[in-house]
Amino acid sequence: MSSEPSIQITRRAFGTLAFGAALAPWTSRAAAPSDGPRFFTPDHGLAQTLVSIGANLVGVSQRPNWETWTVEPPLPPEVANLGTSQETNLELLQRLEPDLIVSTPYLERVRHQFERIAPVESFPIHAVGGSPWPNILDATRRLGSLAGLETEAEALVAETEKAFVEAHPKLAALRSRKLVFLHFVDRRHVRIYGPNCIIQDVLDRLEIENGWTHGTNGWGFATAGVERLADIGDAWVLIFEPVPPDVEARLAGSPLWQNLPFVRAGRVRRFPNVLAFGTLPGARRMTRLLTELDLSDG
Repeated sequence: MSSEPSIQITRRAFGTLAFGAALAPWTSRAAAPSDGPRFFTPDHGLAQTLVSIGANLVGVSQRPNWETWTVEPPLPPEVANLGTSQETNLELLQRLEPDLIVSTPYLERVRHQFERIAPVESFPIHAVGGSPWPNILDATRRLGSLAGLETEAEALVAETEKAFVEAHPKLAALRSRKLVFLHFVDRRHVRIYGPNCIIQDVLDRLEIENGWTHGTNGWGFATAGVERLADIGDAWVLIFEPVPPDVEARLAGSPLWQNLPFVRAGRVRRFPNVLAFGTLPGARRMTRLLTELDLSDG
C-alpha cells in the first residue's frame, strides 16, 4: 500500500466530510506489551491483533505506513521497522531475536528466509474464497494462544461484538441508504470493496447495504474505471483516505466525474482509512467511524 499523504479535497470535487470526533484516539483495553514470546510480523493485520492483546511485538514491516494505512491501534514506539514485507531487513531481524514470526500465505515466497531466523506460523485470513471473518476470529484466538494471552484475545473478540451491538441502533439512518466504499488507485481507476473483505463483513453485521452490486475478486475488491461508478444508482460514495495527490485537480476538472449522478447530488464523502485487509481492530475502527458519519446534507 502507498503511504502518500492525504490532501484537501474541495466540496465541488468530492463533497464534505462531517465526522466530529472521527479521529478520536484508540480506546482498547489491551495491556502493555507482555514479557512473553517475541513476535515479528510483516503483516499489518496480524500486527493490529498482536498490539491489541498486548503481545510482545518487536518488529513489523513498513512501519512508516502504519499511521496512514492502518492507524489503529497506535504502534508502540519500540516496535522496529524491518523494511518492506517483500524485502525484510534480515540482518536487523536476526538481531531482534524473535521467538516466532507470524505471516500470511501472500508472503509464502519469502517464508524460507524467515525460517532461517525463527519458526514461522502462517495465517490464511484474506483471499480465501469467501468472507474472511471466520479466519479473523480464528487468527485472533491462535495469536492469543501463541502469546500466552488467551484471555486478552477473547476480550478483543467480545469487545468487537459489543461494538457492533452498541453501534447498531445509532445507524438507523444509514440503513435507509446504500453505501459504496472505495480507494482511488490513480486518476482513472478505483478499488471498490464488496463481498470477501472485512469492509463487507462490517456492513453485514450492522445491516447496512453495499451499493456495489457487481463482482469482486478473492480479496474482496474490484478495480474499475471511474466511469463504472455511473452504475451505482442512488448510492452514496465514501472515498477512503489517502487520496493520490494528483486526483483532486484531475477530478475537479473532469466533466465525467462532475456529471456522475452521485457527485451532482452531493452524495460523496471522504472517509478516514480502514485497513481493508485488517483484523478485529480495523473492524472496530470502521464501526466507530460509521457512527460518526453525517450524511444529513446530501
